Amino acid sequence: MKLIIEARLESADPHLQREPLRLASIERPNDDLERLGLSLEEGREQMAAAQSAVVSNHVADWLTRRDYCRHCCTPFRRKDSRSIVVRTVFGKVSVESPRFWSCTCDRVRSAGPAYTMSPLAEALPRRTTPELEYLQAKWAAHLPYAAATAMLKEVLPLQDSISTTGAKNRIRVVGRDIDAQIERQIAALPEAHAEGEARESARVTAVSVDSAWLKHCAPRKFTGRQVNIIAGRATLRDGKTKLYAYVGKKVPSAAARLDHFLARQGVNSDERVTVISDGAGEFTKAVDGSRFARGRILDWFHIAMKFRAVEQSILNSRRIEGPDWDRLTREINSAKWLVWHGKGRKAVPRLQAMSEELEKWPNQEHTALWWNVRKVCGYIRSHTRFLVNYGARYRKGLPISSSIAESAVNQIVSARMAKKQQMRWSDDGAHVLALVRVADLNGELSVDSLGDITLPRRRDLEKSWNASFAMAA
Repeated sequence: MKLIIEARLESADPHLQREPLRLASIERPNDDLERLGLSLEEGREQMAAAQSAVVSNHVADWLTRRDYCRHCCTPFRRKDSRSIVVRTVFGKVSVESPRFWSCTCDRVRSAGPAYTMSPLAEALPRRTTPELEYLQAKWAAHLPYAAATAMLKEVLPLQDSISTTGAKNRIRVVGRDIDAQIERQIAALPEAHAEGEARESARVTAVSVDSAWLKHCAPRKFTGRQVNIIAGRATLRDGKTKLYAYVGKKVPSAAARLDHFLARQGVNSDERVTVISDGAGEFTKAVDGSRFARGRILDWFHIAMKFRAVEQSILNSRRIEGPDWDRLTREINSAKWLVWHGKGRKAVPRLQAMSEELEKWPNQEHTALWWNVRKVCGYIRSHTRFLVNYGARYRKGLPISSSIAESAVNQIVSARMAKKQQMRWSDDGAHVLALVRVADLNGELSVDSLGDITLPRRRDLEKSWNASFAMAA
């Protein structure tokens, strides 16, 4: 059996009529089913041939409507023709790009000398289709650059079209464009206002924020330097969640990033949202400067873990001579109960009394129990103003823990940049990758959105060309 696949162009323009183009010729033995259907290599070759035919004919048809002046409809004088390479999802395609001399009427209006122009080169400034940019950005956001490039080459005819360095550069371009778009949207945010007391958001229940640290790629003389990534997750009323992330050193204002994220999730100017985080100081500055944040509450998970360390230390110390361990257990449970109901100021004296009692026993001073009691006491004292009635929030079904932020850190940072791949990062590289990864995880990264972000010049040129030719017609 021999199967011949051909492409035929149908056009109203008789000058574009051509002979059928053979795309592939496939031979199979009639009595053997081992090679059933198209192989991967044959599929790649066929798609590459079809793409070459589509692009070449599309460009030729497009150029026939752009080879004359848009004002006086006089054909342009052709200077020469050069070949440009367009990278597509199905391989590289080389097309002819003619250059024309400017029209006489244009020189008269501008009173300037003649110049050359290339409509195709102006319409394709990046020489890459949005679909290929999207695939490179999407898979490089989930896999190491080399692995993402190898995977795309395995299933698509892209052997000479993409590279590991190209995937890394694509992430940087897309990430910087997303970052610039966010800054423009921040500048356009409305002023937050509320007559009287601000109401809770009807769209977002709470935002949980956490941070992560990555190894920095700085030279050895700067050992110890790390990249700090802030990651957060908003819990919506309908049960869905949305993510955001950035590198702290790469944003002008952390509070503005938080406001932009909340505004994107539907928070109105007269609404406020509660932010849940641990005791890190950078979160306090972000919340205090935010226009849409009601306030910050301390994460219950970290509080419970510190009390858990004290309880475990009491169990380990029972075989050693010391105070009444049963009474200390009741005291620590009572202090935990007070913090659970937002009464941190009452819990601090109890914890201080426990620390002083342990100091009276020579074999208990500076032990793990003593240190853990001092740690939880200092932690509660330092963050008393961030404590709330966790029991009331829990009974209302409101979030009390930043555990969803911990999972956001794992989803955004750890799975791609830290745990599975022991990589070293720069601040800029981690920032742009986090932005692209968040856009994809939130379902905001697509071919259309990528075209709107990264290809404004191409779209503006197309609109101006179409408008000009419509006026000329």
